[in-house]
Amino acid sequence: MAKLQYSFYPGCSSQKGASSSNYLVSVQTMCEELDIQLNDIPDWNCCSASVGYAGGGELPRLVLSGRNIALSEQHNPGQEIVATCAACWLSTREAKERFEHDQGLLAEANRRSLRPA
Repeated sequence: MAKLQYSFYPGCSSQKGASSSNYLVSVQTMCEELDIQLNDIPDWNCCSASVGYAGGGELPRLVLSGRNIALSEQHNPGQEIVATCAACWLSTREAKERFEHDQGLLAEANRRSLRPA
């Protein structure tokens, strides 16, 4: 049986050295016991869950999650994304579902993400 593999990022609060980094250690230990491989998403970014809902705006929040989705597709094609942070996972899942069902929103998010600083 092939090892289960998931595209992974820990999220800001549970990355190494963060306030909930013990959760990351727990998940890594569980995955070792269950023979699950977590493949890191290189250069992942904050999903903006807290900032986006607190007034940062919907589109910037979706763009940041969309970037993580794009990086996952590039580096870990065909793998579902998991995160140790529940807010990160929910934010990423929402963005993925919304982009799949609204091509106009996806196009606007892509346009905004490509805008020079």
